[in-house]
Amino acid sequence: MGQIESLLLYHSELIRWNRKVNLTGLRADREITTKHFLDSLTPLTFLRPAAGERWIDVGTGAGFPGLVLKIACPDVEMILIEATGKKVTFLHHLVGLLRLEGISIVHDRLEHLRGPNWQQICDLLITRALAPASVLQNGASFVRKGGRILFFQGPPDPARWEAELKEYPRLILEKIHPVTLPFTDESRSLILIKVTGSL
Repeated sequence: MGQIESLLLYHSELIRWNRKVNLTGLRADREITTKHFLDSLTPLTFLRPAAGERWIDVGTGAGFPGLVLKIACPDVEMILIEATGKKVTFLHHLVGLLRLEGISIVHDRLEHLRGPNWQQICDLLITRALAPASVLQNGASFVRKGGRILFFQGPPDPARWEAELKEYPRLILEKIHPVTLPFTDESRSLILIKVTGSL
């Protein structure tokens, strides 16, 4: 199944499930396309993933941005972490329907994932939904030295990020990438943080 076909099927399944199970507060097709699917793809304007990289999406919900990025970048290994059971059920359904490989789904909360199995296991940690403070405290140790953390945020605010990172000397603000959501005038920013040592 091609990438476009997979994304279209994902879109239609999300709408179908959303009539019975509340997976997203958005209901209009156009809003779902723009604010979930296109928004999820915005990091690919500057990220160039290498084959075999491992990415983790924490608080993925119905698969945004992680599942969309996995479809767009099939050579990346993806781990989706989600605490809500009905969303995890939907993700398992979709991964099977799309016959995706190199993807795993973890039904748990970020703060519960501890121990050596979670230390320095990924090249990129992504979140669109969780608060930065929680991710930095509980998830930064998942990222290998030289890896990155990517936050989807509102309008750019460099001072806020410099303050947020003060207590994490091994994390540096690498880039704030301004984004205008396609087909809207909504301002977004993608915050890229580099891990310079073991946490």
